[in-house]
Amino acid sequence: MSSDPLFSNLTIKPKMIIFDLDCTLWPFDCDYYLGHRFRLKFLSFIIEYSFSSPTFSGSSVVDSNNDVVEVCADSESILQSIKKENGVLLACASRTPTPEIARQLVHLRGWHLLFDFMEIYPSSKVKHFNALAKNTGVHFNEMIFFDDLDWNIQDAKQLGLHAHHVRNGITTGLVRRALEEYQKWRADQS
Repeated sequence: MSSDPLFSNLTIKPKMIIFDLDCTLWPFDCDYYLGHRFRLKFLSFIIEYSFSSPTFSGSSVVDSNNDVVEVCADSESILQSIKKENGVLLACASRTPTPEIARQLVHLRGWHLLFDFMEIYPSSKVKHFNALAKNTGVHFNEMIFFDDLDWNIQDAKQLGLHAHHVRNGITTGLVRRALEEYQKWRADQS
């Protein structure tokens, strides 16, 4: 059993959790920022130590206009919780037409250190999922996927992934419900 509230009391967990980026982990499409440059702006440098790991705060990603590039409120804590969970791989799969922008934002946020696998290129989600399965050996029915677009959810479900539609950005509650539903779904398959 996990000590993390996201995974507490779960006996069956997915082997991989996959997130789309645009309008799922952050509240925009990357192509909105076409032509922008990004940088990390340090407001202050604070290190807060906790029992699990240090947290670095006091910096923001900003665009060319010095406007903060926001992410969904729960994104960071969700990704950190999943990364700490033994036996669960973390991946992103994005069909963005601007993969260089997506990759830059992922790196500036430090999420490249959290994701075990990244499939960021314009293509179909089916291609992304096939690449993830091939590179990890994880079967589709051992994956959970989150996306804001219905057709990506349908593609994922047709392959056998446990897929969840994200309507207004990812939340801890949505991920927890998805994990509980996944556990029941897998138990029913046995």
